[in-house]
Amino acid sequence: MKQTTLTLFMVAFVIMLTTPFAVKPHFKTQKVAVQINYYWFDPNTVYSHQATLATEEANTGWNESTQNPKTLQEKGWAPGNVTFDGSGTPVPITGTPDKILYSHP
Repeated sequence: MKQTTLTLFMVAFVIMLTTPFAVKPHFKTQKVAVQINYYWFDPNTVYSHQATLATEEANTGWNESTQNPKTLQEKGWAPGNVTFDGSGTPVPITGTPDKILYSHP
């Protein structure tokens, strides 16, 4: 009986030592969906409103697709690329918008 207990202990010990090398944990992080409230402007860069891209696409039906025919409907700037004038109206800092939405007639 003593020899069986020693054998079982040795087997369990070897399994405990080899298991961490045989099993690899999956520690990859999942990407988080980013929700940015863009400042939306019309094609002439006149401020319209603030909304997320998903909300804007759902409300207007416009999208980012560049397939022709397309008509520029809105330009969106992220909060970091916008400053405010004296009356509190957003003004883009950069000339290139972060998001552009088109309609496809």
